[in-house]
Amino acid sequence: MIIACLQVRLKSKRFPKKAMVNVKNKPLFLHVAERINSSKKVDKLIICTSKNKQDLPIIDVCKKQNIEYFAGEEDDVVKRYIDAVSKYEPDHIVRVTGDNPCVSFEFIDLAIKEHLSKNSKYTTTDDLPRGMRSEIIDFNFLRNLHVKLVDPAMTEYMSWYLDRPDKWKVVKVNMPQKLKRSHYRLTVDKKIDLDVIKKVYDVLYKGTSIDSYKIVKFLDENQDVVMLNSSIKQRLHNDLKDKVDIRTFDEVS
Repeated sequence: MIIACLQVRLKSKRFPKKAMVNVKNKPLFLHVAERINSSKKVDKLIICTSKNKQDLPIIDVCKKQNIEYFAGEEDDVVKRYIDAVSKYEPDHIVRVTGDNPCVSFEFIDLAIKEHLSKNSKYTTTDDLPRGMRSEIIDFNFLRNLHVKLVDPAMTEYMSWYLDRPDKWKVVKVNMPQKLKRSHYRLTVDKKIDLDVIKKVYDVLYKGTSIDSYKIVKFLDENQDVVMLNSSIKQRLHNDLKDKVDIRTFDEVS
């Protein structure tokens, strides 16, 4: 069984409550959910939010839309994922965050295929635009890793904890040339990012998930849109390495 965990919270210093911002008359995170549901290989979707009262609007939307949700740990996001899916005992989980309304459902299916065939612990890509990517994680591996982490309270930066090919099997999927646009930015971290998303959705969204190739083609043909948020610097682990300790206890003993 493969379960997609859509990580959604309303706490954001740079863009508060961004997950609830309406795009084409729908909260941003519901567009992400719609795209995940377009995957042919995901068996179940769970919205993973926190027990913090400020996240109640997310739960209210889920109830109205009859979408399964789980409210768990606020800071230890890995534990939130584990607690959300444990009753189903999945083989693997797909990690997607609620600020990526252009996440590629085509990539999800391709990544799951490669993840399984290569017996990977963690699978993603560096080729796609930021905001189109997702992550496939072996569930038992994640559960075992969680108890070994020195600092699980910072796992909102989960990718940094998992993308460690020197420690375990990591697969980076090679994408078709037409989608290789790693310098494009389709995540919503700041308000200018939302302007980019709205331009994409205003032109291409017709009530169903937009084909990822069409999104990239639109950006290729509208470089003025690409330039709107091209100067934003994405935070890397090196920028926060004094704050975020990704090591396991094995590495400090």
